[in-house]
Amino acid sequence: MHLTIRHLDPTSEVELDQYLALDRALDEHTYGGSQAMTREQLRTQLAGSPYWSVRRWVAVVESMEGGESLVGRASTFMPLQENLETISVGVSIHPAFRGQGIATAMVQEVLLPAIRESGRTLVEGYGEIPADGDADAPELPVNRLARRVGITRKNLAVCRALPLPLNETLLETLQAEVEEELGEYRIELWDGEIPEEHLLAYGLLLRQLELDEPDEEVEHEASEYTPERIRESERRMREAGTARIAAVALAPDGSFVGNSEVHVHTAPGSTLGWQENTLVMPEHRGHRLGLALKVATHRQLRERAPQLRSLVTWNSHVNPWMIEINEKLGYQIVYRELVLQGRPSL
Repeated sequence: MHLTIRHLDPTSEVELDQYLALDRALDEHTYGGSQAMTREQLRTQLAGSPYWSVRRWVAVVESMEGGESLVGRASTFMPLQENLETISVGVSIHPAFRGQGIATAMVQEVLLPAIRESGRTLVEGYGEIPADGDADAPELPVNRLARRVGITRKNLAVCRALPLPLNETLLETLQAEVEEELGEYRIELWDGEIPEEHLLAYGLLLRQLELDEPDEEVEHEASEYTPERIRESERRMREAGTARIAAVALAPDGSFVGNSEVHVHTAPGSTLGWQENTLVMPEHRGHRLGLALKVATHRQLRERAPQLRSLVTWNSHVNPWMIEINEKLGYQIVYRELVLQGRPSL
């Protein structure tokens, strides 16, 4: 096997097609579903923005018979508005090519030099481990790679997936549970872009989510979600073929006190979606608003994205409130995720 590691060429249609095939293989292996993206949609997803810069590499294997196969990818991600000490790194290998040293080669040949060149001192990464595995077992691939980079575990998250479609009776039962505690609070659903008059309030909800996230020892500076930043995110979502199902919670005085988002790719062949942020402002907790928000968005899935077969989300293992809600809906553990950070001397 001849291995070549090089920068991803986003102008190459062949390389983008192979990158898309790798994406699908990874998602099908892990979640049992995938997204049917076009090349242009992938280009949008891969591009940097005014708020971060990215670099990407691919691992290509040349077979004995000739021809190349893209079997791995690596990336760096650097925030440009906050967390200016931080560089995030990642590497993923096709399931059929794991255990052959490709990830190690990508770390050594491209990620470690990129960290040094960046001048950033706080290195961050994520890695999957089995649901019942020992997070600190030294033989786990993620821990072997983390030692090479010089980072250690700071938090442990749990990835869960919800089989779809949901049983309507379950949603009706949960809706009845919600209404017992909701009182004068109410839930609204938004379709498409955040209304202009609510951008500032919605940005505060997004920032509060980062402030409240129970992430143990992770060093992280919460982002400022300005109207411009939200609109840039919406533009990228549109161009990547992603639709947002958003719900907001309103207090009796009409103020916004919570939100939840589900992101779905709009292509008929896309079977995988993502449960994104869910937040209730601290002073308004205890009214089942988190469950109310999720029931509202999940009831839309049958109509808005009937092709979905799985919805994926992550929670810190020290977030029992959201874990309880997810388990009520039927989310099942897929794997656990290590959040790793450190200030290595490279």
